[in-house]
Amino acid sequence: MNSPAPHRQPAGFSLIELMMVMVIAGILLTIGFSVFGRSAVTARRTATDEFAAAVEQARTSAITRRKNVVLAVAPPVAGSSDQICRFGLFEVDDLPDGEGNLTGRQVQRWNSMPQNVILLDGKIEGLRNVMDEDAVQLTWKDGKNHAQVHPLVFSPRGGLVWPTGSDPVAVKIGTGNYRDGQPREVSGGGHNSMRIGRVVARPWRLD
Repeated sequence: MNSPAPHRQPAGFSLIELMMVMVIAGILLTIGFSVFGRSAVTARRTATDEFAAAVEQARTSAITRRKNVVLAVAPPVAGSSDQICRFGLFEVDDLPDGEGNLTGRQVQRWNSMPQNVILLDGKIEGLRNVMDEDAVQLTWKDGKNHAQVHPLVFSPRGGLVWPTGSDPVAVKIGTGNYRDGQPREVSGGGHNSMRIGRVVARPWRLD
């Protein structure tokens, strides 16, 4: 006669094992947030430096070409696949007309903002924000290409002539993403701001 098989408890985790798993998960989560935070700050700083360089290049190009040069900022449109903001340089003969149209000749390819970087609206230290200004319809390549942009127009003397006015304007670059063409800032993500003068249209960091 065979002896009955010994009764065994079903396999499972002990309380100590569960606590260890939770501690390890917490550590990994903390590391993940820390890495994301550092990468987000790096991306935002890189975008700020690249945009400041583009302002300098647009100003220098206007002086050397003896033409108005536009730094065109093109936020993504609703429904676009990548939802990334872009900016590029265009030579123009005229300022935007009364209907918000502008025709140019492309002098530099479009540059893309890094992922998780957005341009924010709202006044910056009392200065007008470029992204609060009305967008214009920029057309190039004999009307074959067009985009809705926020233009910064530099004169052959190196000054800022658009947006119109006598006061400096500003740009705010933040951490977040675009959804249907609209910027969504990440809570606590931080931002970098720069001022662009009028007579000498050079970028100055505000933070």
